[in-house]
Amino acid sequence: MSEHFRALHKVSVVAAILPPAAAKPVIERLFAAGERNAFVTNARGTLIRDQWFQRFMPLVSPEKEILRFIVPDAQVDGVIHDIADAGQLRYPGSGAVYSVPCDTLYHTPDFPVWADVDDEAGADASIALRENLSLISCIVQPEQTEAISRAAMQAGAHGPVVFYCEGRGLRDRLGWLRITKKRTKEVVTLIVDNADADAVVDAITVAGRLEMPGRGYLYCMPVHKGIVHLASTVGGRHHAADMQQIVAAIDELMGHSDWRRRQVVRLGGGGRAAGLRLDPAEQADPLLVPQMRVTFISGQAHTPTLLDTALAAGADGANVMSARFVELESRVTMGRRLNRERNWVQTVMPRSQAERILKAVMQRVEAEGISETCLFAQPVSRTVTYRAQTHADTAAEATAGLTYRGARATR
Repeated sequence: MSEHFRALHKVSVVAAILPPAAAKPVIERLFAAGERNAFVTNARGTLIRDQWFQRFMPLVSPEKEILRFIVPDAQVDGVIHDIADAGQLRYPGSGAVYSVPCDTLYHTPDFPVWADVDDEAGADASIALRENLSLISCIVQPEQTEAISRAAMQAGAHGPVVFYCEGRGLRDRLGWLRITKKRTKEVVTLIVDNADADAVVDAITVAGRLEMPGRGYLYCMPVHKGIVHLASTVGGRHHAADMQQIVAAIDELMGHSDWRRRQVVRLGGGGRAAGLRLDPAEQADPLLVPQMRVTFISGQAHTPTLLDTALAAGADGANVMSARFVELESRVTMGRRLNRERNWVQTVMPRSQAERILKAVMQRVEAEGISETCLFAQPVSRTVTYRAQTHADTAAEATAGLTYRGARATR
C-alpha cells in the first residue's frame, strides 16, 4: 500500500433515513459524544394513499435526509442505538437505520475519521436490531421511478427512498446518441427482509424492464443489522392504529415477515413456501464472479480526476452523489451551520477488478497530491441489468434465464 494512504480494518457505513426535523437532533446527539462527522444527502420518501379510489393519484413524496457515518465496528451498535433513540425510530413510519460492513478502508492522513473506542457504553436493550436484511438499490431514469416504487410496495416492501445522482461512463461513450439518455439518475433504495428480497427484486425487474438495454441497474447488498420503520401509506385516521402499524407489530412479535407471504403456489410453475423457490427453473442465477461496490469520497474539485482514473482502469460506469459534510468544527453562524460539500462516487464491478481500480485511484491521488480522500469496497450479493452476449455465454445459454434478442440478463 502507498505511504500516502492509511488503512483501517473492521469499519462499517451506518446510514440513517430520517425526516429533516429528526436529523438535527441525531447529529447533535452523536457529536456530543466526541469528535465525529456525517455526510448528509437530501432524499424523498414514497407514500400511497390508503383509499382505493385515491391510488390512481400521484405518489406522495415526503422530504427525507440520509445521514451516513463511517464508523468502527466496535461502535456500530452504540451509534445505531443513539440514532434510534434521538430519532425515535421505535415508532412505525419514523425512519430507518442500518449498517453495511466494508472491506479495508483507505484514507489520506487528513481525511477525518472517527476515533476507535474499545469500551462502548451499554446500549438500550429495548430497541431490537434486525439482522436478516438486504439493501436494494436500483439506478434508473427519473421517469421510471414511480412504476418501480409501486411495484416494490405491491411486493411487500416499504415506501422506497429516492435520491438524485449523476451517471457517468456509459453515456459518455455513446457519442451523439447521448441525447437519448439523461445524465441525471435516481437511486431507488429499499431495506427488506432476506425472505422478501427475491420477490421485491423480481417485481422491480419486471416493472422497470431492467433486462432491456439502457433501462437501469439493480444490485443487492447484505445488511449487518438495522431498524426499519419506513412508512408506505398515508390517509385519514379512522381507528386507533392503521394497517401498517398492525403489520409492524405482528412482524416484531413473530421476529420475521414470512407470515405475510400469501403466494404459496404459482400457477403453471413450481411451488413456493416460506420464501423457498421449489422449481429449479425459477431459481435466480447466482453471481458467477463475486461483485463489489467501490466507493471513493473526495472534494468536488477532484472528483472528475478520480472518476476519469476509475473509468480508464476498467470501470464500466459510475454514479456521483453529492453530500453535505457536517463536522463538529463547522460551527453555527447566524443560526446556520456552514458545511463543506463532498462527492461520493460509486460503481459495481468484480472483486479482482475492484482491487485494480482502488490501486489506480490511490496512485493518482498520490501523484496529484489530492487531499481528504477516502476509498473502500463493500460486497454485493446480486445484480440485475442488461448484459450483451459474448462467445463465452453461448455454452451456458440453456441455463442463462431470461433473454432479450440474443442478450442474457445476469442476476
